[in-house]
Order: sequence, then C-alpha cells, then structure tokens
Amino acid sequence: MNEASGENDSPTLSAARELSALRAQTAQARAELKRLQRDIADAEDRLGRTEAAQLLEANEHLVVGILRAKTDAETAAQALSAVSRSAAFDALTQLPNRVLLLDRFVQAIANAKRRGLRVALLFVDLDNFKEVNDTLGHAVGDRVLKRVARCLESSVRGADTVSRHGGDEFVVLLTELAEAADAGRIAEKVLAALAAPDVVFDQVIRVHASIGISIYPDDGEDADMLIGPADAAMYRARRRGRGSFAFSERARGSAAGSK
Repeated sequence: MNEASGENDSPTLSAARELSALRAQTAQARAELKRLQRDIADAEDRLGRTEAAQLLEANEHLVVGILRAKTDAETAAQALSAVSRSAAFDALTQLPNRVLLLDRFVQAIANAKRRGLRVALLFVDLDNFKEVNDTLGHAVGDRVLKRVARCLESSVRGADTVSRHGGDEFVVLLTELAEAADAGRIAEKVLAALAAPDVVFDQVIRVHASIGISIYPDDGEDADMLIGPADAAMYRARRRGRGSFAFSERARGSAAGSK
C-alpha cells in the first residue's frame, strides 16, 4: 500500500513543485515589473525636472537678453540725443548754434508772412570782453560768456531765440513783433541786464555790449540778408560809446524812437 501510494503521489508532488516555481517566478516578475515602473517614474520625474530646469534657464537667458537689449537701446538713444544736441547747441553756453538759429528763423519768417508781423535780428557784441580775457584769464572769460547767455535769455520772450554766433558775439531772433520799435525796447532791456555788476571768481565784472538791429522785411527775407545789416549797425552803435544799440539803415525809418 505504501509503495503504491508513493508512486501515485509523485505526479502530485511534481505538479506542486512546478506550481510553486511558477508562483515564485510570477512574484519575481511582478517585483521586476514594479521595479521597472519605479525606474520609469523616476526617469520621467528626472526628465521633467531637467526640462523645467532647462526652461527656467532659457527664460533667465531671455530676460537677461531683453534687459541688455533695453540697456543698449537706452544707451544708443542717449548717445543719439547727445550727438543731436551737440550738433545744434553751443558747447560752452548751451545756446542754440547757427544751424538751429537758421532753422528757427525760417519758421519765424513763415509765421510773420502769414500774420503780417515783423521779425528782428539783434547782433550783440561784447565791448570789453578782450580785457576780461587778457587781465583775468580764460576761465573767468568762459564764466562771463555763460553769464551773458543767461542774461540774454532772461531778457527776451520764450518764443525768441538767443544764439552764440562765435567768440563774444551773440545773435538774438525776435519773433512776432508788431512794430520795429519793439526791438529797440528789448535791446535796451538786454543792455541793462548785461551792465549789472556780477561777481565771478571774487572779481566784480561789468559787461557792456553794442547791439545792431535789422528788421524783416525791411532788410531782407532770410537770416543771411539780415545778419549783414545788423552787424553794420552794431559797429555804428559802438562808435556812439559802450552800451548802445542802433537800427540798420533801412530799418531806421520804420523804427520810431530808435537811436
């Protein structure tokens, strides 16, 4: 009985062993599958972090690039503004130079034609500036020129233009004048402002000037035509003595009360 039973149990035991092996293989396969799933999840997580880091780095580079471009654009704009200003303004006095004066003169003439008004050009030459440079030095001379520029600007209206013509010469464009005599009254105001004593580097400075006046349309219709008569009138004023003004030959007839 025992031998027969052992023979009959052999297939059962064999099947049991095979089933156990299969179960072990299945468990091992499941464990391997879980490990692979964790590896895949870890890889996806690492990849996501890498992509996020790469995106953040790219955004940082983009922001830096934009800021640099903005800075470069602002620097270029400032440089362009400085170049434009240097081309239109006198470096020492910061007054409009001849180029800007001529541009404003064209506009003033066009407006005067439309409205039936006059335009005046004042040629201002300092009488004693060489003495200042020779006795007190160029540093004081430069300060005096700056002070003259401010005096001229404060003596005219906002619509007028004060320009440095060169050296100690200045040109003033007076717009929208009802009559020529108005230019004479402004010239008197300019001379009074310049003659007021001022202290420059502990030195009391008194500046005197001679002014020649030309008038549109009496003397011409552009700046070049008006500068010549105004310059000649300035020399006639200087012959009268310091601190004088004179109208051009053609303008004197229409300037009541002119000197």
